[in-house]
Amino acid sequence: MVISCSIAFYYWNEMISMRRQLDDLREQFLIQNLRDGVLNQDKTVQSPLISNLRPHLGKGPEVVREGRMDYRRSEISPNARKYFVEDLGEDMLLVDSSKKNPSHDLEPIYDLSVFQKEPLVVQFNGAMRELNIGTQSLIGPWVRDVEVSTKNSESKIELNTNYFTVKESGLYIVYAQVVYLTHAPNCYFVWARQPAQEPRLLTTCATGDDSSSRPLNKSQISCSVQTVARLYKGDTVNIAQREQNRTLWLRPGYTYFGFVKLSS
Repeated sequence: MVISCSIAFYYWNEMISMRRQLDDLREQFLIQNLRDGVLNQDKTVQSPLISNLRPHLGKGPEVVREGRMDYRRSEISPNARKYFVEDLGEDMLLVDSSKKNPSHDLEPIYDLSVFQKEPLVVQFNGAMRELNIGTQSLIGPWVRDVEVSTKNSESKIELNTNYFTVKESGLYIVYAQVVYLTHAPNCYFVWARQPAQEPRLLTTCATGDDSSSRPLNKSQISCSVQTVARLYKGDTVNIAQREQNRTLWLRPGYTYFGFVKLSS
């Protein structure tokens, strides 16, 4: 009788102890759920990348992935995190959309047709093999170089024998070269002028004399110059020689004059 009572008392104490341990575990579990903010929630918000989470006896939650579903039939939670794919060449990076740099959307878009447009180039060659200008100052006549000049350049720069008329205002590179057959020094000026206004000096070119003993037919002296100038519609441009009685070689490759339009 005493032994039976002792055994019964022993098992009763063990049951009380186990019950207390179970109560402690349940309290710890409830506290943990309160901390995670999932207590009393009827529905768990799922990540769009992970279909389900369930506790197990391991160190962390077991991830259970489901097969692909038709996104049109599935409802995505408004709290779901959104992602975008950043192009890194051969590698792709999945980035949180909240971390996307908004400046990427503000990058300028360039019109490639502007850069592919052919610039306006107009070149003129001397129209005579050899000319002594005598007492005149304007150098010429000239002929348009159709192999170098842009198509339809006649509507941009008009040729009037010894001078040129600008049809479009803009910023231009103006270049020129004159070859003299002389031993003496030389100088010429490039002028631009609006009707009824004073002429504007664009640039000038000068040479020294030829003190060598070369014969006259082999004593060519060249003078070349280039500048950037703002020209206006209606401007007339010419080259004026300072000295008189100079013999010029007005041949292609020797004496020429040209324009390159940089911008409007």
